[in-house]
Amino acid sequence: MAIKKVCVVGSGTMGSGIAQVSAQAGYETIMVDVTQELVDRGMNMIKTSLGKFVEKGRMKQEEMEGALARLHTSTDVKEAARNADYVIEAVFERAEVKLPILKQLEEACPKQTILASNTSGIPIGLLASATKRPDKVIGTHFMNPVPLMRGVEIIKSLLTSEETLKVTLDFVSSLGKETVVVKDSPGFVTNRIITLVLNEGAKLLEENLANIEDMDKIIRLSFNWPMGPFELADLIGIDVTVDLLEGIYQQTGWERYKPAPLLKRMVEIGYTGRKVGKGFYQLFAKA
Repeated sequence: MAIKKVCVVGSGTMGSGIAQVSAQAGYETIMVDVTQELVDRGMNMIKTSLGKFVEKGRMKQEEMEGALARLHTSTDVKEAARNADYVIEAVFERAEVKLPILKQLEEACPKQTILASNTSGIPIGLLASATKRPDKVIGTHFMNPVPLMRGVEIIKSLLTSEETLKVTLDFVSSLGKETVVVKDSPGFVTNRIITLVLNEGAKLLEENLANIEDMDKIIRLSFNWPMGPFELADLIGIDVTVDLLEGIYQQTGWERYKPAPLLKRMVEIGYTGRKVGKGFYQLFAKA
């Protein structure tokens, strides 16, 4: 199956990043969201990201212009997806949000179109239940920020076909990414591990073991990580972290995934991280 046209549903941080790398790789790409304001915001993020690549000499100006020429936008999901060969859903990380989108895509897309989800923890089998093509539904969990991070977790459900897997591996590889195939299990691999780190960091802060700057510092220095747990939580989003932890906890009953009370309180008061300019570093950083 040859992929020529790609549709990305969602124009937030992840959706815009996926649309960017798709257009950079030479695919005709359409990015869709529910309002023109959201789509325009996503396009501005893409232009800023590409502009930085040009400034740093990682891309030529004409390459940037070519990528932007291949990138289109829409506020109509069904219209945007009706001629797509490959669709990647990258909307809000809640099953009740994703399932109606998958149903719309099922109705709009040609029968051969592969429907991928950028979910970071929702079972692919559950998402596939909203379609009549479970063999063509697969998980493509990109990492943030998408244009820079090379790893992509590919999640194959019990019903995902080998052909869908092969096409997906080839497609994601063509975006300049490296892949790992994992089973359809709560949280997959990346979030089964990293959510525990973020949750434990919040528990250490509740115990007042050390300040967040020092805890981030020692983790960076000890493990050669580019970020410590609080910096990473602010980047990922505290609300996203809580959703992931609760999703795994609800599916498994494993107590270690029960969100720390501090994380839930932060979400309640709107301190969800960089995307709103309010997170751990605004609440707890030393004066």
